[in-house]
Amino acid sequence: MHEAKIKTVLIDDEQIALDRMSILLRHFPEIEIIGQSSDPQTCVELIISNEPDLIFIDIEMPGKTGLEVADELQKCMVFSKIIFVTSHDHYAIEAIKSNAFDYILKPVSIKVLKQAIERYRSKRYLNLSKQEVNIIRLLAKGLNSKQIGESLHISRHTVDTHRRKILEKTACKNSVDLIVYATEKNIL
Repeated sequence: MHEAKIKTVLIDDEQIALDRMSILLRHFPEIEIIGQSSDPQTCVELIISNEPDLIFIDIEMPGKTGLEVADELQKCMVFSKIIFVTSHDHYAIEAIKSNAFDYILKPVSIKVLKQAIERYRSKRYLNLSKQEVNIIRLLAKGLNSKQIGESLHISRHTVDTHRRKILEKTACKNSVDLIVYATEKNIL
């Protein structure tokens, strides 16, 4: 089975940094850049409309920081993994608290980028659809099928169908097992 491309969005207020990251990512055929923005004010809409798997984002940007963008994405129930790319190491604790997948210091080396992408690939669980992953994450937040359906704009019946398929695919017996499984596989 052919592995799906990792849909990626790049956000940085400096065009030169966007260009450099784009050039570096060309070394990784599994990465597909589906969008980029130098405007932190509009990047949330870009991310929501493109539903990337992975986001590379700067932290210090005028008007809105990368940490604020990450917080906004969580509130919008966007579950893309975020890799902060910054010149500043003093944001690391805040990045961890915002559930950053990784934290890379500029200038980005190909070696560090390769490690981050390999780590992402090893933790990516390709047998689950994006919708199923979203449902698992909402279950972990304590939502029931009705609330998940409302959040994802699907019926409760559809959520229940997905939940049964998820349990089948993961060989979990119940939601508690599933949350443990999702935590171990870094799905959450």
